Amino acid sequence: MSKSTEADRVFNGVVSDIMAGVIRPRDRLSERELVSRFGVSRTPVREATKRLLERGFVEAGPKGVAVVVDIGPDDLRKLYSLRLQLEGAAARQIAANIQPEQIEALKQINRKFKSALMQRDLLRMLEVRAEFHGVLAGATQNRWLEMVLAMLRDKAYMVRHYHWQDFDRAAQTLDIHNQMIKALERRDAAAFQQLVCQQISAAISTYENRLQVPAWSAPSPRTSGTARSAAKKAPPRKKAAA
Repeated sequence: MSKSTEADRVFNGVVSDIMAGVIRPRDRLSERELVSRFGVSRTPVREATKRLLERGFVEAGPKGVAVVVDIGPDDLRKLYSLRLQLEGAAARQIAANIQPEQIEALKQINRKFKSALMQRDLLRMLEVRAEFHGVLAGATQNRWLEMVLAMLRDKAYMVRHYHWQDFDRAAQTLDIHNQMIKALERRDAAAFQQLVCQQISAAISTYENRLQVPAWSAPSPRTSGTARSAAKKAPPRKKAAA
């Protein structure tokens, strides 16, 4: 395996853990533990860490150790304000430009999301959600906007992870996705835009009122010395609506 491919594997593995909440804000990334976990030398680990720094997932902590970035409440509000502006504007482009095959792809992806939700597989939910919004962003037919939307969604991982720790709130995402698809089938740009903004606003509102204890937490998809232990899964609540 080439060094670049090894670095990709380390980078993607760490990013997946950050997105899923397995590695949390302010956690330190131990070079030695990453070498052991991924079975690579220090060179690809250092290359991956450099890329994590450049992408803003980590920052240099004490003694140069990489630490997962903790986005403060004020910055999160600014991030979500920007998301509302850009995704609200993008929604009308999506409704105007989306093709039938893309709508069908959204239906298939949402079925995968439902399966992951029923299994309480948070990491899989995150992966499938990225597919769903990737199709939507592609329908803007503007690659620059597509890139910016993906970057902003990535930065919102803290809010998304907390929002989906509650089964009922996670199930609401499935329902909203279904409503989005129906609005797109009708070419109802106003309804689709409203649903997009509603989903974004609900996520940040939930995070800002996060004193409520989560109903369930997804188990860690892997173990790592660099991450805190994932919370144990609580007994499931009532089945989500389709």
